[in-house]
Amino acid sequence: MLVLGDPGVGRDVSTYARRVSHFDADAVVRVVARGLVAGFFAETPFDALALRAAVLAEPADLDEVVEAGTLAARLAGAGVELELPPPVPALRWTAGLPPSAGWAEVARLAAGEVSDRVAEGVSEFRDRAAGAGGPPPPRAALESLAADVWARELAGGVPVRLAHAAESYGFLGDPPAGEVVLRAAGAWQRLDAAYGSVLGRSADVLGLFVG
Repeated sequence: MLVLGDPGVGRDVSTYARRVSHFDADAVVRVVARGLVAGFFAETPFDALALRAAVLAEPADLDEVVEAGTLAARLAGAGVELELPPPVPALRWTAGLPPSAGWAEVARLAAGEVSDRVAEGVSEFRDRAAGAGGPPPPRAALESLAADVWARELAGGVPVRLAHAAESYGFLGDPPAGEVVLRAAGAWQRLDAAYGSVLGRSADVLGLFVG
């Protein structure tokens, strides 16, 4: 059992888990708790991990993989005491976890500016995919186009694809609020926004490692 810092934490994590299951009804969340902090990690269709951190009222030490939809249901109205769903086979989790320390800040941007960059990318992708009309491009061509658009630099070497994931999971806010902090640690890159974080490996080190 996890004892959350307050009921608001449970609501935030429940919203996060619902968004994860929205993208994939069979999605799982890896819950890693160390001391008074728990991290809820999910693989995404954006070649990145979505992370929602939660403050705990009591220390815990666990690492389990659970179904996202079941987690969201458990959190709904759970108050501060969270009985995690039964763990699922770990093989359903395919990505490695990022480091817990050693992150260096590389840039700060307004959330609105980050959201605008995502909108520009979406618009460009749609325009280029449509081309001059005719039949839709083959899947391989669309994947190549997406890689070109979302691999571009947001700032500090962090790709726009992390911003795309953050926007899609509601981490920037609606409307976008506050600052977005970009960080790096070795091969990993990180985008921290008001409502969650997105993490991915540098494309020149490992390439696209999810989906």
